[in-house]
Amino acid sequence: MKTNKLLTLLCSAFLLLTAGCELDQLNPNAPTEAQVLASPEGIKALAVGMQAQYGEGVNEMVEVSNFLTRWYATMPASVLGLRELETGGSDVQGFNGTVNNMWSTHYRTIKTAEDLITNVPKVPLVDGTRSGLIALGKLFKAMSIGELIECYEQVPIEITTSLTPTFVNRTAALDYVISLLEQAQQDITATPPSADFNSNILGIGFDLTNTIRAMLARYALIKGDNDKALTAANGVDLTKTSSMFYNSSTSRNPLYLITIQLVYYRPVSSWRLSAEAGDGRVAYWVSPGTANSFHNKPVDDFNQFKTDNAKFYVYLPGEISLIKAEAYARKNDLANALTELNKVRTKTTDPAGIGAGLTAKTAGDLPNQQAALDEIFTQRQYELFISGLLLGDSRRFGKPQSDRTRNWLPFPDNERLSNPNTPADPAF
Repeated sequence: MKTNKLLTLLCSAFLLLTAGCELDQLNPNAPTEAQVLASPEGIKALAVGMQAQYGEGVNEMVEVSNFLTRWYATMPASVLGLRELETGGSDVQGFNGTVNNMWSTHYRTIKTAEDLITNVPKVPLVDGTRSGLIALGKLFKAMSIGELIECYEQVPIEITTSLTPTFVNRTAALDYVISLLEQAQQDITATPPSADFNSNILGIGFDLTNTIRAMLARYALIKGDNDKALTAANGVDLTKTSSMFYNSSTSRNPLYLITIQLVYYRPVSSWRLSAEAGDGRVAYWVSPGTANSFHNKPVDDFNQFKTDNAKFYVYLPGEISLIKAEAYARKNDLANALTELNKVRTKTTDPAGIGAGLTAKTAGDLPNQQAALDEIFTQRQYELFISGLLLGDSRRFGKPQSDRTRNWLPFPDNERLSNPNTPADPAF
């Protein structure tokens, strides 16, 4: 993500490690993978490239989540893979393009992260650069596995140690994600990242410390560890944001390319029309449209990601308040849940520019735990519309299966053909 001399000088080293063995044949004078992983310059390039890898695939999680929860609709006849997600059920098979892209994109990032975690300790680096690189690798591995386990029932969590990695269930995967995040937090607490790491390696606009805490809060909540979620969320500085950096040349925003330039899909109008009157977040995300989708659904236009360099926030400040609200509600602490919920309802803006501007709810409006959870779910739908979290939210809040076109994705054919450990596909 950095547009600096390091990326310019070392992009060939990163490509060697991420594009496959064919490059060795095309350019026999290129450094070997072992040489790249053994040099400070190669390791730094790998970390810069890993952030770009992740940023170039943020659309995959968003698309899976919003198609399976019925909030997106395909536009042209040619995008069959997305249309299959929209209709769901048995229409979604292991050969589906998005099913395969979601898997392969995230595992490319995981592979790079594992290479960093394994090889950084072997390379001569300043202590603060070393701790920053290891924490960055653990964070991006955790984020990638966390997103995968929201879409697939089981996933491998270690891939560089075996050509046929074993799969673990959801509980084990979430435990592993949380462990990685806690390790990353410990790494940078013990040895703060160096100026070199912050200036030349960490992506522009990316906040390492707050992102680790936000992800720990997110996945602890998903696992059901409400106390850990609250502790982590309370550590996030809500005056700051963390985003992926894009420009119009070296790193392009995939959501802009797909939704604005190619117009593969649009948000269904029912999302806007179902909003509470006066909710300012509707205009943040969409504007009223006049078109119909391929399946003749009324659709709106996207307001976000209308430029090639638009930021994608890896978490939103409002998510952190809603994590607190949900954790308190599930502990049946309705007073604190209401306080955190109203922070989201009443704010008119935040560092990401999102504000609902709604009136506060009272204890009388939300007299019991179920009422509080229902309102929190509604606020998550509008605060976090283009975040990739809605599918998991729909399941976690116990919404009817009819609200989703599928609960889980089938496993990709590419994985099944190469890995005999691939489980049977989920029924729905």
